[in-house]
Amino acid sequence: MKGRLTLYPRTIYGQMVMLVSLSMVVTLSITSFLLFQFRPKLPPLPHNPWANALAIETGIQALKAAPPEARAKIAESISNTDVTFVIGQPFSCQDFHPNPMTDALERILILRLNLYKSDVETKSCAPGNKQSPFTYIFLPQDNISIRAYDHPPLHFHHIMRLTMPLAISLLLLLAIILPLTFWSIWHISRPLRNIAASANAFGYDIAPAPIPVQGPTEVRRLTHAFNRMQARIADSVEERTRMLMAIGHDLRTPLTRLFMRLELGGEEASAEAMHHDLTLMKKMLNGALYFLKEQTESERAENADLSSLVESLCLEFSAVGHHVTYTGPSHLSCLCQTTALERAVSNLIENGLKYGTQVDVLLHKEKNHAFIDVRDNGPGIPDTLQPSALLPFYRLDPARASDGGLGLGLSIAEAIIARHHGHLSLSNIQPTGLQARIVLPLNQDKC
Repeated sequence: MKGRLTLYPRTIYGQMVMLVSLSMVVTLSITSFLLFQFRPKLPPLPHNPWANALAIETGIQALKAAPPEARAKIAESISNTDVTFVIGQPFSCQDFHPNPMTDALERILILRLNLYKSDVETKSCAPGNKQSPFTYIFLPQDNISIRAYDHPPLHFHHIMRLTMPLAISLLLLLAIILPLTFWSIWHISRPLRNIAASANAFGYDIAPAPIPVQGPTEVRRLTHAFNRMQARIADSVEERTRMLMAIGHDLRTPLTRLFMRLELGGEEASAEAMHHDLTLMKKMLNGALYFLKEQTESERAENADLSSLVESLCLEFSAVGHHVTYTGPSHLSCLCQTTALERAVSNLIENGLKYGTQVDVLLHKEKNHAFIDVRDNGPGIPDTLQPSALLPFYRLDPARASDGGLGLGLSIAEAIIARHHGHLSLSNIQPTGLQARIVLPLNQDKC
């Protein structure tokens, strides 16, 4: 089935071009067939006076060859609405201004029937019942009167022969284009209606199912973008909910201790102990506020030396007594948000020092990407928990809150790196340790 649809255009523009082109080809084919079928067997006669002259000539010859007693009946049988034959002089004729048609008929009949001018009497007559002027012809020797109207001989069969191919082709064109048009509009608007319905339902259901990806390429892209937007909003709401739950859970412990210290009094209610709990609560709230600020504010990107940025961070940690080393090139230029990127690398180093005693930071370049590896000698993270470790407000030990951490270090780093169009991944080091790898593209607007 897929092989049959390889030539079917995927874009709205391509589908509309295909429909219009197909309609034109079908219409031209049907029109050509009808013109071929309804073409006359002989070339059509030219318009007046030749057509009437031929009919009059043929009628006169037939009446002359017929016996006198049968001429009246033959004259009636060969008459029509354009040319009327009568034996005798029954037509009343009111002289009308000279008509070129009358003179032309007279000359043609004299020439074709080998007559003299005295053998034919012609008159231009005023309009009769048909509201059209006519030519009166009388042959005295044969007592034949002829009335010929000047309008072209267009009767129903003539009109049908001339207009039927065009009329049928136009009707077929409408019959083809209208269903195709309605089908294409329905085909294009159906996924748009699904998107509109999902957007309307999204206000009531914060985690709806993704919209099926269907329709032309443009609509597919819109559907993908809408599904990504839904997922990001749902993740953001989930993060906020998880943040409130984490803050509520973690603040409850120091608050409970404060109440107990106040009730028990004595050394438990010392200023130093209460200051420790309040400092812990402040640290928790500051971490949550920074995370929210990091989600809404964006630093302006500038050209910076990535090597100097990472190396200076390592030196700052070493200056305060931590064992942090740097290995990498002396210069690597990059367009990035320096403060935010420094925060991300700093979070990874702090996380490594929290669980280990030594952190090694390695910087290198491969093709158009910069790789920053932050390695520690801690216990590492089980493979099954590594994806969850990057989530906001997630801790490997949810009950541990004595250090005031909310589990935001890795998630803040990942958000900053994602804003740089990069990627953060975690992996264990054998025999022990954890590696956090930052991959940053160097050929983007941001590194």
